[in-house]
Amino acid sequence: MCEKELLKSVFMHGIEDMVFVMRVEGSDTFVYDFLNNSAKEKTHFTDDVIGKDMRDVIQGSSLPFLLEKYAFVVANKHTVTFEDSFHSPKSKDYVNETRLNPLFNENGECTHVVAVTRDITELKEAEKARNESKRILEHSKQRYKSLFENNTDSIFSVDKQGILQEVNLAFEKLSGYTKEELIGRSTFDILHESLQRKSLRNFLRTLKGEPQSFEASISNKKGARFDLMVITTPIIIKGEIVGIYVVVKNISEQRHAQRILKESEERFRLIAESSHDLITLLDHDGNIIYASPSYRQVVGFSPEQYIGHSLLYNVHSEDHKNIMDGFITSINESSLISLEYRAKHSSKGWNWFEMNGRPIFDEEGGFLHMVVVSRDVTHRKQYEDKLKLFAYHDPLTDLPNRRLFQTHLTDAMNDYHQNGHKFAILMLDLDNFKAINDHKGHDFGDDVIREFSHRIKKCLRGNDTVARLGGDEFIAIVHHIESKQDVIEIVERMREQLNHTWEVRGEEVELTTSVGITMPNTEDITPEALMKQVDDALYRAKGAGKNTYQVSK
Repeated sequence: MCEKELLKSVFMHGIEDMVFVMRVEGSDTFVYDFLNNSAKEKTHFTDDVIGKDMRDVIQGSSLPFLLEKYAFVVANKHTVTFEDSFHSPKSKDYVNETRLNPLFNENGECTHVVAVTRDITELKEAEKARNESKRILEHSKQRYKSLFENNTDSIFSVDKQGILQEVNLAFEKLSGYTKEELIGRSTFDILHESLQRKSLRNFLRTLKGEPQSFEASISNKKGARFDLMVITTPIIIKGEIVGIYVVVKNISEQRHAQRILKESEERFRLIAESSHDLITLLDHDGNIIYASPSYRQVVGFSPEQYIGHSLLYNVHSEDHKNIMDGFITSINESSLISLEYRAKHSSKGWNWFEMNGRPIFDEEGGFLHMVVVSRDVTHRKQYEDKLKLFAYHDPLTDLPNRRLFQTHLTDAMNDYHQNGHKFAILMLDLDNFKAINDHKGHDFGDDVIREFSHRIKKCLRGNDTVARLGGDEFIAIVHHIESKQDVIEIVERMREQLNHTWEVRGEEVELTTSVGITMPNTEDITPEALMKQVDDALYRAKGAGKNTYQVSK
């Protein structure tokens, strides 16, 4: 084998890189003259490409790029190295590094370009993986730096001897020492003697691979005192514990709040246990979660009997809606609730209570519970009822007075306008009553008035109203009257009842009465007009000789 053939055999079979020899024909035409076995295997080209222009063999976007590189080598007469990608029709994508070497004839003309292409796909993938690992590592470092240095909790690390290795800014602020003062110093040197034994015990357990968590109170370099939660975690590298990470949480505010809450709860307990009012705590559903001991004294039931029941437990059914509406409104609007209700007593029936409730919320606005204080106001309600009776009733006869009569008249007028129910007004006056008062005295006269009111009431129906206007003057509302004749029949019965002999204080008394009568006869009639009409009718009855009645015109 001659040297030329030997060289060709080496290029063909002995080189793993792809080798292409391109013949130069003009400035931008390159013809395949040779390609080795490696080039054939990876490109799946055959000897058929020999003698063909590159434009007839290579398709796609890579052709202009290659033509540009080959033309540059020919024009500048020096080697060029570049990277490109190559898609094999029957295999995967490759990343190649190609070196173009110009060959010259004796006249210095570039006649051929030898392309040696090396597959650097694995190298690029390895480089890509290396860069990705580097990026992940850098990202992890940044995360660690952020987690460690910028953490609001105090963090530091120590070696197996307890010597400080790293500290973050939060720990510097908490301890009162600078980083330079801390690094290289024993952790136990900055702890009070009272804490050293406890800390050492947890330190040794952590070195055995057992994370620890404990609370401690310390004073820092400046004398400030803190309540702390300390968490220790072993640092494990290649299966060996080399130190400890320590996270210190400042829980001073939480412990202070807990102490205040405990003191507040103790005060609440003392108040609740000594109070004569009912003190109740309700949850969000209105169920009782606490009932004060005073329940036993005030309502006669044990407080335990109320726990878990609704706030409506032992409350009068007529008051249920009012209480529930108030409870819901109070929570939704963060407002106080104040109302009166009736609650059952074990032996006294229904007692009246005045309730004042306040919803309690946490710092985020979440409902915690409602505090309700209820006071027995039964005696006050009874007194108010008496006052109401005095305000709206005549003390001599217990009949409604002028003020209450006006209310009944307004109701009758409304019923007349809205439903068409007719009614009549009777105004009555005892004849010659002044003479009785003058001769027999006011006490005797008062008894006459009482008897007069009693006889009038006997003549009226249960839904009718009779009132005393003052002196010997009375007035009545007779409901559901269809005609004047109906009213006259009632008045006749009344006169008959009044004409019977009276016996007052053992003496027989004969009395008569004059009556004025009126009925609303137009839609626009007013209470004032009706009163004027009945007063005029009474005046005419007395003027007609008394012991008679007159109907308004």
